[in-house]
Amino acid sequence: MTIKKIMFIKPGEGIVSPNHGIPSRYEPPLGLLYLISALRRNFPDKFETDLFENNISGCDAAQVRARIAGFGPDIVCLACMSVERKEAAAIAKIVKELNPRCLVILGGPHPSMFYARVLEDANIDIAVIGEGEATFVELTEKLLAGEPLWQVNGLALRKDGRAILTPPREPVENLDKLPFPAWDLVDFKKYSNVKMSMNIITHSVPWAAIFTSRGCPFHCAYCHNIFGKMTRFRSPENVVEEIELLAGKYGVKEIHIIDDIFNFDLVRAKKICDLIIARGLRIKIAFPNGIRGDMMDRELIRKLKRAGCYSIYYAIETASPRLQKVIHKNLDLEKVRQAIAWTRAENILPRGYFMMGFPGETPEEIETTVRWALDSELLMSLFLTVVIYPGIELERLAREAYPGFDFSDWDKFEFHYYADSPVWTQATGIDLSRIRALAYRRFYYRAKIIFPLLYWLPMNHSSLRIVRGFFYGLFAAVTRKLAA
Repeated sequence: MTIKKIMFIKPGEGIVSPNHGIPSRYEPPLGLLYLISALRRNFPDKFETDLFENNISGCDAAQVRARIAGFGPDIVCLACMSVERKEAAAIAKIVKELNPRCLVILGGPHPSMFYARVLEDANIDIAVIGEGEATFVELTEKLLAGEPLWQVNGLALRKDGRAILTPPREPVENLDKLPFPAWDLVDFKKYSNVKMSMNIITHSVPWAAIFTSRGCPFHCAYCHNIFGKMTRFRSPENVVEEIELLAGKYGVKEIHIIDDIFNFDLVRAKKICDLIIARGLRIKIAFPNGIRGDMMDRELIRKLKRAGCYSIYYAIETASPRLQKVIHKNLDLEKVRQAIAWTRAENILPRGYFMMGFPGETPEEIETTVRWALDSELLMSLFLTVVIYPGIELERLAREAYPGFDFSDWDKFEFHYYADSPVWTQATGIDLSRIRALAYRRFYYRAKIIFPLLYWLPMNHSSLRIVRGFFYGLFAAVTRKLAA
């Protein structure tokens, strides 16, 4: 196959599905950036590449068509989460309409889990399963040589109308051997001006998101971890080298660490902080993806503060002891409460993730979770709806809890954490969106939250947007009360 141009696309939302005014992912597409850097290392100056970040551009179908036609790719690589599946399919259709010979490759969490369904779409030629760097490089070599693709591990291919898997690709053991993402392709100003980052608030701009590890050793029922259960870590030196590159070459002032479990190895986490401090990096740090609170110690929190950390999300999910066991989270909630108190004592903004609508969860258990949040020293909380992805452990639990519910129709699954009608609402008939709205109101409309937040929040556009939304919500609530 002759390959001159390769286009990498992050679909985003809005081409087909409503995006609720919120982009699907708020950070640069790290998966694609790693693919591009791996391609460059193995095929220097061989291909012309284009990165199309529709997650931030928000182009409609006509604009997407014009962008693809203008570049004229031989291969299109789409990185796809489940929430973007309809957009990815729409883009694949556009690609094939423009050039039926163009090869369309889908990678990311969605095709890694649902490759058979993905390859039912004739516009998608190949699905990459799991980590894609080595797989994509080897796939490119085979395409150039005209050799069989069955020899490449980590693929799902179509044969006789069915999806066939090649042997699995072993995960990258030494993450330090991976080249840094292709940061030169990212327009950091675009992400600085987005309505919100993955962290919701930002202290300083421009900012960038990084992984310092891959994988998670835990087995939470709601998770579909593309990086697997074997946790692998970048060395502290490698992590800080990338932070230095981002700060020195690209002017990045804030780092969002989006590991599944940054603090699993406390010694490594502390060494990263020590190196940032020793090298005099004046950088702000946040953890928007959540940290496991019962594995924190006070020394790490103190070091994080000295290294520039201003915000930590703790992934709590539920305060129900029963559900903690059911979902295999098994958090020690008292240790989490202590970690939150330490975080606040060090003047780091403590924030919490909570989930509502687990299979079989009762309204009383939801109230237990809300009450826990109210009694904690958290200053910000997100009350999110449980997303049930087909094929994960949570779906089995849901089938047991709701035997009469039709799980065969994917359109019944909302893949948003802010879903208005999740499976729980459809199965129980109880409006979870109303329960969530009340939880937000009960949490935020308190003096013990309002005044500390006004002190803690950085005075910039992201914080002003939150304050504006708060007072708008308060005004709307009072107006409804007066009208009742």
